[in-house]
Amino acid sequence: MDELCSFAGRLADTARKIITPYFRSGLSIDDKPTDSDTGQPVTRADRESEEAMRDLITSHYPDHGVIGEEFDDHNPDAEFCWVLDPIDGTRAFIAGLPMFGTLIGLGYQKRPILGVLDQPVMKDRFIGTARGSSLNGKTIKTRKCSRLDQAIYSVTDPRMMATPAQEVVFQRLMRETHLTQFGGNCCAYGMLASGAIDLITENDLKPWDIYALIPIIEGAGGVVTGWTGGPAEKSASVIACGDPILHREVLPLLKNAA
Repeated sequence: MDELCSFAGRLADTARKIITPYFRSGLSIDDKPTDSDTGQPVTRADRESEEAMRDLITSHYPDHGVIGEEFDDHNPDAEFCWVLDPIDGTRAFIAGLPMFGTLIGLGYQKRPILGVLDQPVMKDRFIGTARGSSLNGKTIKTRKCSRLDQAIYSVTDPRMMATPAQEVVFQRLMRETHLTQFGGNCCAYGMLASGAIDLITENDLKPWDIYALIPIIEGAGGVVTGWTGGPAEKSASVIACGDPILHREVLPLLKNAA
């Protein structure tokens, strides 16, 4: 695992060097075809950083698979498979806001075992494995918060809660939690693992949006699942909680909206 963690860090370094010069540079924007209500913008920074990470993986671990947002899958049924999102939060990146990050996940037999979240502008790097999670080399833990009325709730985009049933749950969670924060993208999950956020619900996710974040949250003591309680990596709708007790309280509400 140490070798793989070191290599994942090298992937993050590579992506950071490509992405950082493009930040606030006024680069052009393309729109990918999508059924999502929130759209799918993409930039050269997304494509170039993912391509560079893919090249490193295939040269060092030719038997490993690669799944990424910007290019076709490569050997996705391999025993070891990397799942990449070069810029999670492309809209924030385009808008010049540092609420984005590079997500690098590694799965073994289709279960996430290693996750990296790298924020290249703030130089924050979260790493998670079964041995624990860290931020810039320091151990992090979720905080105990078993009560909804004390919880800090995060949602990247309210439009994710699209159906009438989801809107009812969303309004209830905003009403009953202590405060709600919008627009965090992957950074919100890092702060949940660090103990600053207690609850995240999101919908319309792809595997690369959540895969790397699972080991980081679980390694810090949190829980992340689908809205029906199944594995998060197999779910488009996800709930993450720092406290397992809070997860047990909120999950039944989301099951009705799944």
